[in-house]
Amino acid sequence: MNAFHSLPMTSIAATVADVLGIEPPRQAEPAIGWLADLLKDKADGKASRAVMYNPDAVAMWLVQNYTGEFAPVFRHTQAAVPLKTVAPAVTPVCFASMYTGTQPSVHGVKKGEKPVVATDSLFDALIRAGKRAAIVAVDGSSMSKIYAGKALDYYFPPYDEEVAQKALELIEQDRYDFISVYTQSYDDAMHLTGTESAVALEAMRSQIRIFEQLALAAEKYYRAHSTLLCFCTDHGVHTKETGGGTHGEEIPEDMNIMHFFGIQPAGL
Repeated sequence: MNAFHSLPMTSIAATVADVLGIEPPRQAEPAIGWLADLLKDKADGKASRAVMYNPDAVAMWLVQNYTGEFAPVFRHTQAAVPLKTVAPAVTPVCFASMYTGTQPSVHGVKKGEKPVVATDSLFDALIRAGKRAAIVAVDGSSMSKIYAGKALDYYFPPYDEEVAQKALELIEQDRYDFISVYTQSYDDAMHLTGTESAVALEAMRSQIRIFEQLALAAEKYYRAHSTLLCFCTDHGVHTKETGGGTHGEEIPEDMNIMHFFGIQPAGL
């Protein structure tokens, strides 16, 4: 039996584009049709706002082992979708694939470096469709670098809590059709202290709390819009023989992830 999930993460860019009613990135792999249809039906045709939250390194096995901790994510979404990320399972490679809908052989990011991605992305598709988009990410992170130079607004606070605060401000202002939000505290903590240390698990909970804050803000300030909410991690993690946490190997612990999607209908 194949230990890897069958649905590829490279299907997410086209799926999100479909739910928003725009053309997908030019080289993106096909959307997950049933997922797009489910979300569009919930949105009464299409979503006019989207908040795509990207917490780093939330492995599928974390969702399975600590399911109760993810209650806020389940509460604000309707679909939990098991996916296989790309190899090597490192942050810039995975986010290049998530937003372009292509494999590393296409977008060219093949290791833990942070070049600007030249391949057409979801951000480019949003711009072509006349949508207002922003990236809010930890300063110096992959998401603060690999999609640079586009007709987007960029906000790069120093760390997770400041990222969350800025994203909440932007939702309250209702200035954007699409907001991408990236945080990294779990990934940082598990590298330093282990995948299930008290520090790492509290960082995981913090990322879940940030998603809940974003969802509640969208519920409050996006009432005139149908809103797509996404909880989309990049890769999983595993424990090294020495006890610390790591990722990047083509093993189920690193490759299997869960993405969550929900629609808040207009007029909530």
